Amino acid sequence: MPIPSNSVLAGAVLLASALVSQAFAADRGVIAVGTPRADFTAAQAHRAAFAAAPRATATTATVSTAAVTPNELTASSYRAYPASCFSDKLPTIVNTIQPLPVSPSGVLYSRTVTLGTNSQNTSEDVTITIFRIACSSSGDNLSYNPDGGYVGATLMRIQRQAQYEGDSQVYPLFPDIRIAQGNITFDNANFTDYVRIATEPNTVLADASVGAPVINSTTYVLENYASPSLGFFYFNNAFTIRFDNGYQNGRVTISVSDYVPTQQTYPAAYQPMAINGYLSGAWYDPSAGSREGLVTQVLDNGDGATRTLFATWYTYDQLGLPFWLVAQGSFPIGSTQLSNVQVLYATGSSFAAQPPPPSPAVKANVWGTINVSFSDCQHIKFDFNGAASAVQGGPQGSGTRDWTRLGVINSLTCQ
Repeated sequence: MPIPSNSVLAGAVLLASALVSQAFAADRGVIAVGTPRADFTAAQAHRAAFAAAPRATATTATVSTAAVTPNELTASSYRAYPASCFSDKLPTIVNTIQPLPVSPSGVLYSRTVTLGTNSQNTSEDVTITIFRIACSSSGDNLSYNPDGGYVGATLMRIQRQAQYEGDSQVYPLFPDIRIAQGNITFDNANFTDYVRIATEPNTVLADASVGAPVINSTTYVLENYASPSLGFFYFNNAFTIRFDNGYQNGRVTISVSDYVPTQQTYPAAYQPMAINGYLSGAWYDPSAGSREGLVTQVLDNGDGATRTLFATWYTYDQLGLPFWLVAQGSFPIGSTQLSNVQVLYATGSSFAAQPPPPSPAVKANVWGTINVSFSDCQHIKFDFNGAASAVQGGPQGSGTRDWTRLGVINSLTCQ
């Protein structure tokens, strides 16, 4: 619509509005000259000290009643989720391998947050999303899981706008992040609202620095500082998270509800569990009195790409005498199922190999095949098909078994 010639002031207003609209459309704004920056010096120093504090100085867990035994390997009492949840680089929904999921899923808590940039008088809008990933739970009452219920890991995604992704000339700065939960309030004198933000899971010291460059969109996992003087967050419970964008009074909060496993998107790529060392152990059928069992070990091959599952099935032949079957198969890291793994049994030796038999007498015979997967930390499922043709009355048959874990390995608890 034409602007009347006598409406110069109105035209100037419209022009200014158009320029502002363009700036917002680009999601990078201009901060008024002289707008004071927030001083993060103290926060940076405090966080650096907390991240560097040796965990061994704590004689007892902050929220656990179990004392830390000196000179014994123990799982971190400050961890916020099961260590086995991110014990592998997990396959994402699109089957790419990333340390943490790059696509938020399940119940999402998102806000647009305006962050200060490395350019003194500019800002950039990013999308910050809080979401959770379901983890298998052992049902144990642990520091992060006092009710023994289902647990998940709580993640945070900072997503830059597509037109700025990877821009290393002008980039947003990582905000100061605090959490309020229960009797932990924002800005308290004891700094108990500090939350540790890590890009690498299952760490004790890793932390994203306040004011650090955010050049690429990144997923982080929310952790507790390993310091007995700080607060301990139960990330499966409701909390409020606050982002300070680097300018005075530039704060945004997101309220996160209680974790409800049935509301989480659990990508098919995560089911069953990725096979790793946490799934080493002994397995049995608690409903049967057969006294059969399976022992599994997961070994690294040293190439950074594959692992080996070694399993022994102690069972019985058709006469009721003990009989051992052995399976071994290599697989790519991140695999959730092993298929058609060859199963063997040995003949030609003697008890304790005394006297040692001549080597040609010892023979590894093919029994059949087995498929193996783990629905969670506590259950193994395997399909089998085979026969001990070289041994009269040897075990034979096919079927499916769902067995339960028998005990846990010290300091290697799968949860």
